[in-house]
Amino acid sequence: MFGVDNFSFNFLTSTPYLVIAALIVLVGLGIVLYRKTNPPTPLWVRLLLGSLRILAILALVAALSEPILDYTRSFERTRRVAILSDESSSMERNENSLTRAERADSLLDSRMWKAAASSIETEHFFFADSLKRTRDGLSTDKTAIGDALDELRTMQLEQPFDQWLLLTDGGSNAGAEPTEIASRLGTPVIAVNLSGAEERMDLKLDNLNFDPIAFVGHKTEIAARISWRHARGQTAKVRMFDGTRVLDEKTTPLQQEDGLAEVKLSYTPDQPGQKLYRIEIVPAEDEVTEANNSRSIAIKVLKSRLAVLLVTEHPDLEVGFLRRYLDNADRYDVDLVVTGRKSGNLQKNLPESQAAMNKYDLIILHDPDPQRLESRKELFKSYLEDKGGSLWVILGQQYAQRGPTEWFDNLLPFTRSSKGRAQFIDFNADPVEGNLFHPSVRLADDRAAIRRHWNELPPFNELVYCDTEKPEAVILATTTVTEQVGHRSPILGYLRLGPGKVLEQAALPFWPWGFVATGFGEDGSAYSDFVEGTVSWLTVQDDFDPVRIVPEKKVFSRGEDVRFDGFAYDLGYRPLPNAAGYVKLHNTETGVDQEADLLNRQPGQYRATFSQLAPGKYDYSGAIEKDGRTLKNVEGQILVESFSLEEYDQEGDAETLKAIARLSGGEYFSYHDFDKAAEAVLTDPAVVVQRGEIVVWNKTWLLLLIIAALSIEWLLRKVWQMV
Repeated sequence: MFGVDNFSFNFLTSTPYLVIAALIVLVGLGIVLYRKTNPPTPLWVRLLLGSLRILAILALVAALSEPILDYTRSFERTRRVAILSDESSSMERNENSLTRAERADSLLDSRMWKAAASSIETEHFFFADSLKRTRDGLSTDKTAIGDALDELRTMQLEQPFDQWLLLTDGGSNAGAEPTEIASRLGTPVIAVNLSGAEERMDLKLDNLNFDPIAFVGHKTEIAARISWRHARGQTAKVRMFDGTRVLDEKTTPLQQEDGLAEVKLSYTPDQPGQKLYRIEIVPAEDEVTEANNSRSIAIKVLKSRLAVLLVTEHPDLEVGFLRRYLDNADRYDVDLVVTGRKSGNLQKNLPESQAAMNKYDLIILHDPDPQRLESRKELFKSYLEDKGGSLWVILGQQYAQRGPTEWFDNLLPFTRSSKGRAQFIDFNADPVEGNLFHPSVRLADDRAAIRRHWNELPPFNELVYCDTEKPEAVILATTTVTEQVGHRSPILGYLRLGPGKVLEQAALPFWPWGFVATGFGEDGSAYSDFVEGTVSWLTVQDDFDPVRIVPEKKVFSRGEDVRFDGFAYDLGYRPLPNAAGYVKLHNTETGVDQEADLLNRQPGQYRATFSQLAPGKYDYSGAIEKDGRTLKNVEGQILVESFSLEEYDQEGDAETLKAIARLSGGEYFSYHDFDKAAEAVLTDPAVVVQRGEIVVWNKTWLLLLIIAALSIEWLLRKVWQMV
């Protein structure tokens, strides 16, 4: 009836038995009262009065039992399928006389797809850096599959699709990790891989492992990892350039059809300053592309070695790995101070004078006990606020068990509000999106790869849970494995104290990043990248100035947003209100100038962003002003590489597409099997079941019925002069 399949009554009352008992008692009382009346009345009068009383009782009981009328109805509708087409530049790669984009168009124009599409409703979306309903306005220099999936998930909330058809090569080099988004889509994705095998040769500069800090007169080494396809019998010549000058050159034979190799280049800086170097594989004849043959790097050249003080009460593997790395790096003078009572000949005391402490560029505190350091609290404070020194605090069981210690907690970006024990459980760190390029977090060259590297690292297994963050702290990484479900506990972050820096780490261990990875045949570079990035950032003095403008990095890929961060603080590192600024870029090759304002992000912090810059070297200049007075002028140079992330790696990624399909509940197909993909699209009408309910008890008419029944009963009793 009316398309309704079934009805059912449910009662919301929490005391159904009490309501039923009241119904029985009240109905029984009504019957007893009207069996005999005074004065005696005819039977029909007693029946009428009893019925009115019972009607009022039933209405009252209905209100007390809170009945709900549930119903369902079903109908059929045409299924809806969203088509997501990859429009990034990697889709223009020609394979077997057909580009991937042409291959996608031909698949959608095929008879098998037209047959399936005739029974469904489709809507076409296009994506590259973002998702749009048309091809207009897309930046094809990058691919953000994860962002596209997430945007469509939001767009379909009002009218969801039954399935998504994803046409792409699987390469994702920007935005959110696709597999993370796929796990919470709720809509099956039919993923079709458009990339195809090709027998043409390609040489690629995969990765560069180098220290961002070098020293004048000290030989420095850069490890270049190269890969090749279909290049057996060829040779790869790798060069390092400073401008047009060749600093080093190595040649390696390629003895396999496909393979990987590491080439080590070395140079000795002769002058301090910020340097831009280019590493290049000399292009071979008939390469698929030369865009992935070169990369540029920025290295800060300093005058002398850095002094590091490593303090611990109980040396362990973490301390051993850290000390060995710093010693082997040949640019640090490391003093190990072991303060524990059973330290033997390793036992030493902390510096007892300000001069002795200030000679160190960096102090590392491993599992510190704040109470045992309290005698040096004034030295630590002056070291940070007056000298501009740096602390790397690695929390452990001693800090957790000691509980809040005011003088020590004042130095830290995040703290505990009570004492307790460290948690021993496996967990991974989640880098904070806005700080992916911080030197301590940047384990790769693009945002997607950085997230992936952190997710694939050997897990931490010791967490010092911290529940209090300072407003001025900068959090670099968090985890959700905490004492409070749903609360993200900070595990890596920093705080500025005057010109000094304090970096705090609340997760251990990290030595397996190098040891375990090497044991599995990997290069273990994550450990060196993390330690070197952290130590370099802590010890380089460039960003201690309270008023400054700095680029997010020195080398950008084509198509990548170029960001400059501005800071405006007074000498006490308090935000300066009403400051303003700008950044100007000058392309040294074309002469084109561009300018962007520094827009306020939060008190004291600003950002200028340039989009779609042409490749080349840029001189930048900028200024921060307040009340008509210039507070700071800056100059420098950045590089936008000639290749984009899309050109650098155009190989398909079948594994990512398989994971998207699996996690979303869909299926994966190669373009060769597109007929099976078309068959996987559900074409039969979808049955929609709608559920509804009618609230019976919370109605005005029910109250009126009770009042009417009792009123009529009262009037009739008056008419018959009943007692």
